Amino acid sequence: MHSFSSSYKRHGRIGEVKSADRTASAPALPVRIGAKAEEAGLVPQNSHGRAPADAPINNMGENLVGASDTDIWASVSEDDLGEVSLVMTDSGKVKTVMVRKPSATQACIIDWINFTVLEDTFFKTARQTLIADDQIIEEASRQFEKIFGFGITDKRDRGMNFYRDSWVLGDHMGFVCFGGQRATMLVTLTGQGCLNAIAGWEKRLFDFLTKVALRPSISRIDLAHDDIAGAYLSADWAYDQYDLGGYTQKAGGRPPNIERVGNWNRPTGKGRTLTIGLRSSSKFCRFYEKGKKEGDKASPWCRCEVEFKNTNTVIPFDVLLNPTDFFAAAYPCFSHFIQVETPQRMAVKAKAAQITVDACIEVTKHQFGKYIRVFRELWGDKKALDLICNEEDDYWPKRMKPFTSDATSGPTPVHKQEPIRIPSFMQFITTAPSFGLNGENGFA
Repeated sequence: MHSFSSSYKRHGRIGEVKSADRTASAPALPVRIGAKAEEAGLVPQNSHGRAPADAPINNMGENLVGASDTDIWASVSEDDLGEVSLVMTDSGKVKTVMVRKPSATQACIIDWINFTVLEDTFFKTARQTLIADDQIIEEASRQFEKIFGFGITDKRDRGMNFYRDSWVLGDHMGFVCFGGQRATMLVTLTGQGCLNAIAGWEKRLFDFLTKVALRPSISRIDLAHDDIAGAYLSADWAYDQYDLGGYTQKAGGRPPNIERVGNWNRPTGKGRTLTIGLRSSSKFCRFYEKGKKEGDKASPWCRCEVEFKNTNTVIPFDVLLNPTDFFAAAYPCFSHFIQVETPQRMAVKAKAAQITVDACIEVTKHQFGKYIRVFRELWGDKKALDLICNEEDDYWPKRMKPFTSDATSGPTPVHKQEPIRIPSFMQFITTAPSFGLNGENGFA
């Protein structure tokens, strides 16, 4: 390992973090939001999945260049607060380490994560050498169910992210990619997966990656901050911070790229988005009007997301336990967020459910309301509903399923599925051929 070290001081100093209560200053939400969902009992009380209930550690597209990069890295400079530390991988590549800024609040949640491990990890957990890919996938499914509450369910008909094969994680909560990439497995937990995993999954995943997995690496992680009431965060506020230097780390530094998406001059209620930086870089930020994008044109809900990738940066496993420390250090203007607590994961899930149910009711009423009304007059409520209700086993709409713990019609994970039984007349000789005592070219 070659010796190399360098660091530079970040602009500004870190002051004391003071707690603040934004409840009093938050404007009242529109009364109509979620009223029908609450009456129907569709506001979730539990995560969508099953696993041992552990206490949560915290509240808590796509650039996959280097997703299977499992280089060993070692620190070659002090990881002091306010400095950027550099490390060198065993392949000789120099990367920066994510900066952290201690915070007294929980100002963000994890909204996406990609990580890779060697396939030998599952030989270790199974305590035996696994031969076929299906055996490895079944063992991985068993381990992921312990961590997230859902395992691997279905195999997709094509590969993904440069891997030969891919599978669905849970009920479309993410993906698992395997085959053809230096004996590694890539696991993607999407925003829905993070939202619906059993509480405490961050700590369980941290333990798995640091104590069990072989050559683990986090290739991407998204951290998100929500202001559901729109009390202090908006797309306009985020845009104003650009001219104030809120996204420039040091005085005189070159400001990052900025882009506005949507109708900013005459907002239409579909939501606006502001992006900071380049999607291909190691750090990419987006502000967007999440409530409007979910379907509520009057919602003030605004979200800030920062996407970290390991393109040129090492993502430490500590980000799973203390995401706010790394979120707060992303940009100078983020000191605005660490003084308040972001809504807990279940509160975010409940608000998304309320907006989604209202939107689904409006769509159904607009597209089929006249037909349903005529059917009621012709046959009455019961017969009319019996005629138009879907009879499939997996009847929950994909849009609504992630937001309620009552959606129990999801697929069974592969490690719990009944094995395919082969008829006796199709059984083949499974013993090894012997060329010794039992005769030449015979079988033992």
